[in-house]
Amino acid sequence: MVKREKVAKGNSPSAVSLVIPSLYLGPVSAASSQAFLSSASITHVLSVGASPTKPVEGITYNRISITDSPSSSITKVCDTACDIIDEALKSRNGAGKILVHCSAGISRSPMVVAAYLIRRRNMSLREALRQIVVVRPQVSPNSGFWRQLKELELEVRGEVSLDVDELPKREKDRLALLAPPQPAESAAAVVEECS
Repeated sequence: MVKREKVAKGNSPSAVSLVIPSLYLGPVSAASSQAFLSSASITHVLSVGASPTKPVEGITYNRISITDSPSSSITKVCDTACDIIDEALKSRNGAGKILVHCSAGISRSPMVVAAYLIRRRNMSLREALRQIVVVRPQVSPNSGFWRQLKELELEVRGEVSLDVDELPKREKDRLALLAPPQPAESAAAVVEECS
């Protein structure tokens, strides 16, 4: 069961999503929110393109520069971002927690988190996006990021788990697309039961 730690929609600090234990995804406003960072025990912040307006004392901030454009290369930032996330999670004797954010937490930062899950947690693109979309349904990587995530999955896993050019616009359709594929045997049993 995926824990839903998203309290509000939009660009408020409470619009933060817990993707996996200790790895949060959200908007730029959360990176400057003393209340959120303290309550979630965040130790590190990774800013993807957007810088927090007011860094909070005691938090380690890192920034990688990438624009939210289909022509931007994630290859140039992927390894650095993965290293930063790993270092944060291993810090404080494994008790480190990191917030990864961009302006709204919709395209750039989810792309970085998906790349991390593929590269470092051995997830397929389908699994990584399902993990993210279940807790943060508004995620919508631009077409260039989407293409590059599929290329990354092919490089890392030798196959592409999602052969579509973009995520569906409706949340219900996104979740259906990202649902785990049913084994042929159990799907046949369901069809047989319905007959």
